[in-house]
Amino acid sequence: MIDTTAQRALLSRYPTGVTVVCTMTDAGPIGITVNSFASVSLDPPLVLWSIGKASDRYEAFRSAKAFTINILNADQADLAQYYAQNSMLIDGQWEIAGNGAPRISGAAGTLECCQHAVHPGGDHDILVGEVTALHQGPAAASLTFFKSGYGRIG
Repeated sequence: MIDTTAQRALLSRYPTGVTVVCTMTDAGPIGITVNSFASVSLDPPLVLWSIGKASDRYEAFRSAKAFTINILNADQADLAQYYAQNSMLIDGQWEIAGNGAPRISGAAGTLECCQHAVHPGGDHDILVGEVTALHQGPAAASLTFFKSGYGRIG
């Protein structure tokens, strides 16, 4: 059996980009920091991300029909840290995207998505989104996550 602490420590050596996934709920706009994001297909345009079943935001995102994936700029580490712990979006730092989901202002880029599929993945679910629109943000370095810390690339 693999020790989960050892697995987490080893995987922390793999640098990833940092995103905030957002959706609209009856209670208002919510977000969650995610580094388990990847492109799946260009035709059709599909992306994926995963969410832990134990997350307090699991049900909201599992049932979301529309969401945005916001690729953060290197200077947005404070937002990444905030949405790792808090769900409600900060007033004045987001706007409504064309698909009705919130979009983070100043992000390096945003993908508007509709839910395409959900697959079980152990203690997580893998959410596949079909990209319906793209938004380029300011040209800047992107935020990365490596060895439990934030950095930049570009």
